[in-house]
Amino acid sequence: MAPSYICATSFSAQVYLWLGFNIIGGTDYQPNCKDSAIYVSKIKVDGPAALDGRLKEQDQILAINGQKLDNVTHQEAVEIFRNSGNVVTLLVLKKKRIENNQNNKAPVSQLVMAILGITVLAMCVYVKYRRRL
Repeated sequence: MAPSYICATSFSAQVYLWLGFNIIGGTDYQPNCKDSAIYVSKIKVDGPAALDGRLKEQDQILAINGQKLDNVTHQEAVEIFRNSGNVVTLLVLKKKRIENNQNNKAPVSQLVMAILGITVLAMCVYVKYRRRL
């Protein structure tokens, strides 16, 4: 599981009258069985969240303007967002994401290790049975 970190993000919805993302979760909707947290499910193109760039899909919203989202239903979370005012400060739990170039290194290094192991095994077999060949 990837490590996580918490950050605060502020958005101004005054110009847009919306924040530009959808949420999922709540005590009445638990996509991960025992997890009733509120998550960002979709970032709307050209909305404040997309233009800001810090909020990502699957980020967990911990609080809105200081109001914690522990044990709230989905509808209660939606109402908290709707009544949050023109400037919204979110406390967000983010999972660290692996960069694409790091993500591609893992399969290559596993392949190299497999080839190295096969080479060592082949050398051991050769040394043991070279007189018979």
